[in-house]
Amino acid sequence: MSARRNRGTPRGTRVLLALFLVLSLTLHFPPQSRAQGKSLVKVDEDVQAFAIAPDNRIVYSVQHMRKVKKARLERDDLWISSPEGRQKKIVDGEKLFADPLLSYQVQSFAWSPDGRRIAVMMQTVEMEQPKGTRDQQMDEQQTVRGAVAIYLMDAEGHQIPIQGVKDGLLSEGYNAAWLADGVTLVYVTRTGGDFYELNSLRPGEGKSKPLFQGHTFAALAWDTKNNQAFAIEESMKVLSPPMLVRLDLVKETRTAIMPIDQYAGDFALSPSAQKVAYFRDGDTLEVRDITNPGDKPAQVRVAIGQFQWGHDEKRVLLKRGDPLKSDRLTWVGLYDGQFEPLLHDLEFHDYAISPDGQFVAVTEPGKRSLLVYSLR
Repeated sequence: MSARRNRGTPRGTRVLLALFLVLSLTLHFPPQSRAQGKSLVKVDEDVQAFAIAPDNRIVYSVQHMRKVKKARLERDDLWISSPEGRQKKIVDGEKLFADPLLSYQVQSFAWSPDGRRIAVMMQTVEMEQPKGTRDQQMDEQQTVRGAVAIYLMDAEGHQIPIQGVKDGLLSEGYNAAWLADGVTLVYVTRTGGDFYELNSLRPGEGKSKPLFQGHTFAALAWDTKNNQAFAIEESMKVLSPPMLVRLDLVKETRTAIMPIDQYAGDFALSPSAQKVAYFRDGDTLEVRDITNPGDKPAQVRVAIGQFQWGHDEKRVLLKRGDPLKSDRLTWVGLYDGQFEPLLHDLEFHDYAISPDGQFVAVTEPGKRSLLVYSLR
């Protein structure tokens, strides 16, 4: 036995190699960059969309499908999960709308800054009824008409009616957010192509108001707790470089910050509202300091995808590729170029970092169960 051991690696060398391996793994995967252990919350349902409130409650939609004669309808149920994982259905999808031929799927949610109201962005499909009795109508092959719309409710699931809108749906609106007063809604409509216009609405008054008329935007990041937004403005009439602008959503004033050389996709505001990041091309993430517009931007070479800021504002959490497909989550260092996998390099369909930066919620591929992990 001793002869075989002597012909191998000396014991002291083996100990040093083991220590080196432990140190290498520790340096490459710092503990603060990984979500450890079991999930804190698990929702074992087919979660289509979700959003985290300022107090870490989660509103989410669960797919609900049914077949009526030859028509196949989707009417998602809406739920709330407490930070401790207690789950409560707040809307039965079957009872949300009176129209028996209206189908909808939730695309996203937006909480008000005080956590009392929710805007629900939907993709709706309405079956156009042929002539005849109701049974004949349901038995015929239906033609469909699709649209995007916004539905408003409080955190208990009670509808917030919009004056003058019978079914409660704000048509052709998306990417909505609530201002700090918890009453005023701001949202986006398309002008054609990839450009947006902004609008505001007080549900009790009913009539939408266009904001910043004559200005169109290629990207937008809300900061509604401070009644502002940041956007990349592009003109549809004048050939000029894109401009990063600050928009005061109450006074309706626009402040130019700096021109942007290139813009290719995604756009996010840091938690302090002092930095923005976006992809300038298909493999370059660029960071701009809003407080020092003259500073040289930071750039990181990484494949384009969706990202969210970490709370320390030194890195972003990135899911590469098509937003509708599952992929791995990776921390991307904005100033040191370091890449660190999250959640053991597993793939997820969607994700969100909590407003306080302490948790990450993910949905799994396939059934899309929702899980919450600590980032501490």
